[in-house]
Amino acid sequence: MSDDFTPQEGSCSCYSNTYTINHTPMARFICHCTICQDYTGKAYNDVTVLLKSDLSELEIDKTRFRSWKMPPNISRGLCKRCHKPSIETAVGGNLVLIPTDNYPDKAALPEPAMHLFYNRRIRDVDDNLPKYEGFVQSQSMVVKELAQGLYKRVTKR
Repeated sequence: MSDDFTPQEGSCSCYSNTYTINHTPMARFICHCTICQDYTGKAYNDVTVLLKSDLSELEIDKTRFRSWKMPPNISRGLCKRCHKPSIETAVGGNLVLIPTDNYPDKAALPEPAMHLFYNRRIRDVDDNLPKYEGFVQSQSMVVKELAQGLYKRVTKR
C-alpha cells in the first residue's frame, strides 16, 4: 500500500461491482478515442492505471468483459447489473484501468497527465494538458507514462 494513499472502495454506479483500491494510480489520462466514448457513453474516459496487485476484493464474476477492437489490447468491463463501466484490464490482466468516476474521493487522485486520441474529441477541452492525436502518438505517450510510473514505484522501494 502507498504511504500517502488512503484505500478507497471503487465501484460501478450501482455499487454491486466493488473493489478496494490500495495504491495511488501509476498514471491518469483522458482518452477521447471512439472506443472509450462507446464504453463510457461520454465524450471521453478519464481513467487511472494501476497494477492488478494494487486492488483487493475484486469480484470479476460481477463484470462482463468485452473487447471493442481486435486484437483485444484492453478488455473493458461493464457491471452485469447496471451495465456501466467498472474496470478495464490490459497486459494479460496485470494492468487495471479504473474510470475516475468509480472513485469516491477523486481529490486523492493524481491530476491527469494528458489527453489521448484528441483528434477524436467530441468537443474541445480548454486546459493546459498536452493533447496527443492518432494511434501512434497516443499509444507512445501512454507507454512512456506507464514506464515512468513503474520506475517511480521501483525506485521508491
